[in-house]
Amino acid sequence: MLTKSKIPSHFSVIKSGNETIFVKKGYDEIVKNIVFNNRFSVNRQATNIDIKSGRGYYLSIPITKDSTEKIIIRDYKHGGLFGKLFGNVFFNFKRPLNEISISEFALQRGIPSAEVIAVTQKRIFGIFYKATFISKEIKGAIDILQFLKETPLEYIQKSKKSVIFALVRLIRNMHDAGIYHADLHLKNILLRKNLNGEFQAYIIDLDKSVIFNKLSINQRIKNLLRLNRSFEKLRWFSGETIMYQRNTEDSGNYSSPIPLSQGGRAGGIMENGVSDKKYQFNGPVSQSDTSGEGTKHKSMNQKIKLISVTDKIGFFKSYMLYNHAIDKDWKRYIRQYYSHHALHRFWWRVFGS
Repeated sequence: MLTKSKIPSHFSVIKSGNETIFVKKGYDEIVKNIVFNNRFSVNRQATNIDIKSGRGYYLSIPITKDSTEKIIIRDYKHGGLFGKLFGNVFFNFKRPLNEISISEFALQRGIPSAEVIAVTQKRIFGIFYKATFISKEIKGAIDILQFLKETPLEYIQKSKKSVIFALVRLIRNMHDAGIYHADLHLKNILLRKNLNGEFQAYIIDLDKSVIFNKLSINQRIKNLLRLNRSFEKLRWFSGETIMYQRNTEDSGNYSSPIPLSQGGRAGGIMENGVSDKKYQFNGPVSQSDTSGEGTKHKSMNQKIKLISVTDKIGFFKSYMLYNHAIDKDWKRYIRQYYSHHALHRFWWRVFGS
């Protein structure tokens, strides 16, 4: 393991009272103005400021008054059970510093991610503190969960292979660089389309990640299972209970909620070449509902059914063989990759999250 919570040399430290800022050089005045003068704390309803949701809420604001370039300001918050107990209160400052270090490492190695501008620490009492992460906004990008929610059913059917290949490219390159993303889930991967209409994927929220000299196959599969668990959780809460299978591609012309943006090439269409399979999933049954919320729920259910076991196996095969093959006999690892997530289903049923 290589990583240590070490601030890169091109970051400086600014202190004032109980607040400390670790900021990338060149953004000192902008960040000080935001943090110490609370420039955006009152006027959150301004037209040039957006309030978005993720794990909690975060702000999207212009870097300068008239700039079209924006920065993201989000508070660190625990997830899962710790989030219910402690919210946004921490006692070990290594986590925010780790995100600076690993984000810079990722960008240096060409892994698409959000550029870190600053991390702030506000001491509350003793060793306890709250922290804020500030990064450049990836213009025109949305996370995969939002993509699934807002994209028409037909467009998902048409574009899913291109999206899968973009994910393969991102995650495989991230792993080849030695980065293990401990919180790899649907909301921590962003998608956007470049001017050629191709998908580009970005990885975010690297605060709990670790850098190794080289990831083993077991570490890679474990990380991929974390992403698969995130998808299965979405399947569970969408009410998917029937066997899901490969769907035929529709040749219609459909639009995507992701605007065309300037960006790098995301790759092409993936070929999976794997025979069709079916599996039974035992999630909660979706009830008939004619209300708006029920329609949305059923719509998400239909979208999730489009992502078949064949697609998931195709993703794994492409990951294993991408660029330089990890192991050409990839099929012998497929049992390790597939998981029923029985324990997690019990947690989802009991705690609803």
